[in-house]
Amino acid sequence: MTVARWAREWGFSMAGVSFGLLGPIRVRSGGEDLEAGSPQQRGVLALLLLSEGRQVMLDEIVSALWGDQAPRSAVVSTRTYVSRLRRMLTAGGAAGAGTEAEIRSAGGGYQLVVDPGAVDVAVFRQATAAAREARARGDVAEAARLLRGALALWRGPAFEGLGGSFFEGRRAWLEQLRASAMEERWALDIARGDCGEAIADLMPATAAEPYRERLWELLMWALHRDGRRGEALSAYHRIARLLDDNLGLQPGPGLRRMYARIRTAADASLV
Repeated sequence: MTVARWAREWGFSMAGVSFGLLGPIRVRSGGEDLEAGSPQQRGVLALLLLSEGRQVMLDEIVSALWGDQAPRSAVVSTRTYVSRLRRMLTAGGAAGAGTEAEIRSAGGGYQLVVDPGAVDVAVFRQATAAAREARARGDVAEAARLLRGALALWRGPAFEGLGGSFFEGRRAWLEQLRASAMEERWALDIARGDCGEAIADLMPATAAEPYRERLWELLMWALHRDGRRGEALSAYHRIARLLDDNLGLQPGPGLRRMYARIRTAADASLV
């Protein structure tokens, strides 16, 4: 297990500084929240954390915060935000005798040096990768455990409260990773026979994203595994009608395969 043993089994270390980007921007030290400042200052912190120790040029930061609407004071303001963040991190490091973080000047920009195990995005990505490895070697229970822990790190939309095309793009990327992890977790639960919770989650999920065919595949599979074949087949007919009536499309290959699989099992039960 890497990244500080999944940041001490999902809780992050109570000592030292830790950072949350999977929700409102959060900085904690010694179990207490630190004040991360204005939205722009939080944006500087988020950008440096997402860069994972890479040097970020000053003009990159200005572009991420203001786009093409940067005021004349943008460079001075950015340097002020960095100065305030440094003071916050110094105080946070002193408050907890654990992970430390430091913003260093690097050429014409800055880099934030911190243990990846102190950043929830890094922990999330490492844990989901480990879950894929666990599933590949046949350890379904461990894969499911890792995915549950990874998904529990989310506290809301990534970078909640930050706007602009840069953060919207990164938010969409992380939300896609989250959706994939959720689908994988449901698939593992269904494969293990834990269908009740998966069905309870997938019912509202298909209502929220009615054209995401993978969700319907999983719902059909869960209903089928739960002994509810009729409902599984009805679910197929619902999504088929939605696609045809609203988009003029037919169900994709995955849905058709799942339907055929369930129909074959249902027909076999009559023999």
